Formats: sequence, C-alpha cells, structure tokens
Amino acid sequence: MLLVAGCALAVGLWARIYNLGSPSSRVFDETYFPTFAYNYLQGLPVFDLHPPLGKLFLAAGIALLGDTPLGWRLMPALFGCALLGLGAVLGWCYTKERAGALLLAAFVASETILVVYSRTGLLDGILLFFVLATLLTALRAERRGQVIWPAVLLGLSVGVKWAALGLVVPVGYVLWRKGLLRPFVGGLWISLVVYVLVVYVGEIAGGIRDPWLAWIGVWGWHLYAAGGIALQVDHPWASPWWSWPLMLQPIIFFHEADAESRLLTIAAIGNPILWWSSTLAVVLSLGELVRRKAIAKKPIADHPLVPVLLGYAALLLPWVTGTRVTFLYHYLPSYAFALLALVYWLCRLWKHRPWMVVAFAACVLATALFFLPMTMALPMSPESLRQRAWLESWLGR
Repeated sequence: MLLVAGCALAVGLWARIYNLGSPSSRVFDETYFPTFAYNYLQGLPVFDLHPPLGKLFLAAGIALLGDTPLGWRLMPALFGCALLGLGAVLGWCYTKERAGALLLAAFVASETILVVYSRTGLLDGILLFFVLATLLTALRAERRGQVIWPAVLLGLSVGVKWAALGLVVPVGYVLWRKGLLRPFVGGLWISLVVYVLVVYVGEIAGGIRDPWLAWIGVWGWHLYAAGGIALQVDHPWASPWWSWPLMLQPIIFFHEADAESRLLTIAAIGNPILWWSSTLAVVLSLGELVRRKAIAKKPIADHPLVPVLLGYAALLLPWVTGTRVTFLYHYLPSYAFALLALVYWLCRLWKHRPWMVVAFAACVLATALFFLPMTMALPMSPESLRQRAWLESWLGR
C-alpha cells in the first residue's frame, strides 16, 4: 500500500505542475475568473455571482507571474498539491488507520478531475481544499477553544462559493457528538464575520476606496448575486444533478488539433473507477445505517458513516431543489464525502483482505495514468481519444 500510495502521490504532483502554462489560451471559465482576478489588481469593479476569495487567490498568482496562463493557474496548482497532504491527514483523522491515510491521499492524487481543477484558473479546487480543511479541524477539535478553527474555515469556504454553506451540517454533527455543538453554534458569528470581511475586501479591491461606500457595496453585491441564483441558460455541457454520481456528462474545457493532426483535449472527467466506486460506497453506507437501525436495532448516532452521508446530502440537496443551470463540478464537494465513504469500506476490507485493497488502489492509479492524457492536453491520436470515451456523452452530446 505504501508503494502504491507513493507512486500515486508522485504521479499526482507531476500531473498538477507539468507544463502548467499549456495550453496558452484560456479554457472554459478561465474566460471569466482570471479576468475578474486581474480586474482586482487594477482596482476595477468585478461583477460576478461568486464571493471574491477564490478570485483574490487567483489575483495573487497573477501578481507574482503576470497576466499569463502560468499566473492564472499558479494558485490552483498550489492548492491542488496541498490537497494531497490534506487528504492524507484527513484520511488518518477519519479512520484512525494508516491504510485510511494512504488510501485517501492516493485517491485525491489519482482523481483526474482534481488534476484538471489544479491546472486551470478556476475556483473549485480551491473550494474543495477549504471544505476538507473545515471538516478536518472539526474532526480534530477536542476543546471549546479549538472550535474557532472550523468556524473560521467555514467562513472562508463560503467566501469562495456559497455552495459550501451546507458544510455546516456535517461539521455541526461531528462537533455535537463531541459535546461541542453549543460553542460551535455560538461561534457561527465568527464564520459570518470572516465571510463578510472577505466580501468587503473584494469591494475594496474592486475600486471602492471609501470605507463606508465599500460596506454599501457589500450589501449591493449580495442583492446582485442573489438575483442570479436562479439563472437559467442553455449550455452544451450542463448536466442535471441526478446524473452526477454516474458521471454521464463531464465538461470538455479544451479541444483542438496540433500541426501533426494530434488531438489536444482537456476533459474535466473523473477517474471512472473512483467515481463509480464512491457512488456504490454511498449506497452501501446508506444501506448499512438502515440495517443497523431498523434490523439490528443498534444505535447509529456515533457511526462514522453518519456525518459522511450528512455531508454528502447537505452539499447535494441545494442543487436538487434549485433551478440554476448545473454542471458536474457542482458535485465536487459532495464527491469528497463519497470518497470518505469509499475509504471507510476499504478500511473494513483491509482487515480481512488487504491484498484486495492494494489491488483496487493500483487499479485506480492505472486508470488515472490511462486518462491523464485526456485531462492534460497531451497529444493523442483520434483513436486514443475514442478509447478513453467509455460513454458516448463524454465527448459531447
């Protein structure tokens, strides 16, 4: 397992930083977010439906390396690399087993969709880092004073995207079972203050120099953003929420041919073995809790799968009931909890059939290597690309 995890981490780090400035053009929503980030550096107004924290991080990369592809992608790449270490620590804190730490680190490293979001100037990789960091601090909290960290990180998570707000449910549950719910709820004002300050800084960066007018701008931005929540537009890569666990419609960020007629493609596609196995793990987890509660008559309040399923559902539910156009990347925060469910079941299997767990992890790594050319714009023949399109919809409707 150490060997497989070590290889996965090496591959994951390489995939996140190799030839980061390629392609040299903007891909998918890089049309928007790096532009907004650059506007912050110029003191120009930014009109976007998402809070400013993720774009402020992008602005830091542009300030260091210029308004170039490498500048746009520097901070997502750093967050993507940091996510590997975070996955290892979270896997240990969740399972209290070395196998759990190795598995989650290897899975994060081998997840091709996370490679894509580490190599593009977008917000979702940054969002996932803060989501998992918030959960980690909740799992590690043992005293009242430590509850401040989940509160702060929750505010930062929502400061990247409002979609992280559902994180309060699993975090609150974990702290409740530790007897820390009251200080957490009482400290949610910290989350609110952190979030509001993030938006306030965004208004200042957007060119409002008068402190009072910036506070008015905070209110005005919320009215503007709230008006766009139900935005409905047609998009060729949009997908309904129910299709996300099956990965029926990934997104093609970039697709063109080079001078030798080889195809260069960036598809925001997940590792199929991980993706579908994690969906199965969620189903098994729900069945296990129902079995324990309804059939075995055993308590489930402290079962480790409960906060995982709560997090999965809480982060998915707003998209079930919403009307806004949706994409596969909206599933990523829920997907992180699905991976935790998968790690839980593999740790159980580890105690009886460790060779099967190692074989599964090796298969995940091999699948990642197979799909990386399709996610990193590495030259491929048309036949090679077709071999990787296991479903027809993966290359478009």
